[in-house]
Amino acid sequence: MRSDYLLYPEALEKIKQSGIEDRVEELKRSEDGIQYIGGIVFIDGIIGAVQELKEEGFYDKLPQDFAGKYKKTMNGILNKPEEFLWTIQMPTNTIREPCELEDLLLFTGELASRVLRPEEIWNYSKFGFSSPSEFITTIGAFIIQQSKRNTFLREGYKWTRKRDDGSEIVTEVTGDNHFDLRIYQTDIAPYPTIDPLGNTIEMRPETDADKHIVAASYSTEGTLLVAVMKYIEQQGIPAEYQKDGAKQLIEWGNSLGQSGGTCTEHFGGLNQNPMFFFGGYDIPIPQLNKANEADQHSNFWLTTTRESAYGAYIAHNGDFILSYQERNLMRDSVKPISARFLPNDAEHLVKGLIYQSAKGLGRTSARQLLDILAYRYSPQFEKNEKISKNISF
Repeated sequence: MRSDYLLYPEALEKIKQSGIEDRVEELKRSEDGIQYIGGIVFIDGIIGAVQELKEEGFYDKLPQDFAGKYKKTMNGILNKPEEFLWTIQMPTNTIREPCELEDLLLFTGELASRVLRPEEIWNYSKFGFSSPSEFITTIGAFIIQQSKRNTFLREGYKWTRKRDDGSEIVTEVTGDNHFDLRIYQTDIAPYPTIDPLGNTIEMRPETDADKHIVAASYSTEGTLLVAVMKYIEQQGIPAEYQKDGAKQLIEWGNSLGQSGGTCTEHFGGLNQNPMFFFGGYDIPIPQLNKANEADQHSNFWLTTTRESAYGAYIAHNGDFILSYQERNLMRDSVKPISARFLPNDAEHLVKGLIYQSAKGLGRTSARQLLDILAYRYSPQFEKNEKISKNISF
């Protein structure tokens, strides 16, 4: 099932300059508005939508040089979607992504018809687009995105980072409907794309290669915060919060307040002594080799709701990584990478965890994380570290 599409900056600019964005905003303010568009698409629903569009005259002005291939492709996707491909040119390889029935919502023009009149829907050049399929597909994808912004879902802390490999990663630290920790990393780079009708298009469907997810269980934010702090110190990364012992960072966290209230943890009173999170803090995070192997095992683990966990490691190039491992494979030397954070992502991850907790997106209170930060830069931390290093038997 197709979950989403990525609109490139050029597509968004066309949407804006053509006046389509204003039309969508007007639609959102109308009595009908834009309901959430997502979920499974059924063949009968597609056939019904096409018939309705036909009756309303939306196919009367199909360009003659486009109509034959368009009709053949639409029927082909309807019957064997896997045989019709999006072609995405990555920096190092070409991905050929099979169509799914959800794509037909875009190609039929059903979504675009909500803001275009029958005499406009195929007049792509008037609106600054390069082909009929690019026109209706881009508008449809934009409407889908706008429908999702009207949902009850609350966004977490996000930042974007361009990487040397040509990718452009959006990272979001948030929580799921059960308030378990979730970290999403999505590649939104505008890779050259050709749609299933053979036309260049300034958008693409999200693929499995674009997305990485950390799906830890609840109350794992404190463990991850300490792991990231350890990574920053171990690698000598110049984090801004270190300059004043995290005072401004703690002040920022306090300014966010505490939202939520749907979980017992949001009301407070369940926080642990912050020193408990620093057990074994003096042990270095293991570093992987180029084959993502390590003989040592991490001291930092994020539990899941299954018999598995995410271990914190350092990649061979110095990135901070989280590795998902099934219980029976945790002793294997190979550590598959589930999420990767560059050194300059580390402080964002610290802030993201604080924001996530303060906004009630997880089950860890902001006070718990701020207490952990305060303890790390307290005289008591230094005293306890000296004691632990001097114990002898």
